[in-house]
Amino acid sequence: MSPSIDFTAISADAVAAHNLSIAHRLMSGAGSASLLAFRLAPEDPCSGLAHGLTTSGQFVVAAYRDPEAAATTAADGQPIEVRVDLVKGSPEPSVRLVTATVHLVGTLTWLDPDEAFLMLVQGDLPPRVGEIAENPDGRVGVVEAGRVVLRDSLGATPIDLDTLIQADHCPRACDAVYPDADQEWDAYDLTASVDQMYLRRICHAVDEGSIAGAVCWRRPSTHYCEHTIGRVFLADIDRTGVTLMSVQPDETISAFAAFRHPATTLDDLAVQLSCLIEDSIPVH
Repeated sequence: MSPSIDFTAISADAVAAHNLSIAHRLMSGAGSASLLAFRLAPEDPCSGLAHGLTTSGQFVVAAYRDPEAAATTAADGQPIEVRVDLVKGSPEPSVRLVTATVHLVGTLTWLDPDEAFLMLVQGDLPPRVGEIAENPDGRVGVVEAGRVVLRDSLGATPIDLDTLIQADHCPRACDAVYPDADQEWDAYDLTASVDQMYLRRICHAVDEGSIAGAVCWRRPSTHYCEHTIGRVFLADIDRTGVTLMSVQPDETISAFAAFRHPATTLDDLAVQLSCLIEDSIPVH
């Protein structure tokens, strides 16, 4: 890529695609889920749920019936108003980073056991939701909402739920969820194997405008542990790009670097990382 290219429009499209991708990943089962039945039990949040999208695009949650969690004991077929919070952490083991959160307010309706069993045997349920559905104390609920709000280091982004469902059913490979929960560690290992010098170059090339993407934030390097100074950490990786955090003695910067083309496999990811390295090398 030539450094003379104006990346403004490219970066705007890349960030929009990234927002949709990460929201889609969280709704599809990434991260951890909790819900609050704010009218039924406003001081009784329910955590430890499984969640995801069914094959027909419904957002579902699964939990074990718990007398101490009022939301899990509501009657089958009785809609209750809930707030659902999805939290995605970084795969980076060296530091603790929250990559993004998704929030939605809607109605939760627990399915009766026969309905849940039918969806299970037909293969409609996400794997982790299905695991709970197989247990006699497990319950599966459908959450209906009009939109979700994604919050990440680039700000807050409202997204219509229909938009995410359409992405889930789009036949184009570039709209597939990647990486899913089972692929994330391989994707992390591959990215973490890139030399720190190149990761630093990628991060700062975004800052200089020679790679499409966006600077998420920058701040003085204060209150960091000594072993983190000079390191670059992987905050997130998905089909649209990588988000890096470069900790330098004076300043820490987080940047999203967009891929030239979406990555949907580990081989794709290797190619796109190589392209980022190539694009980050200064042209003399």
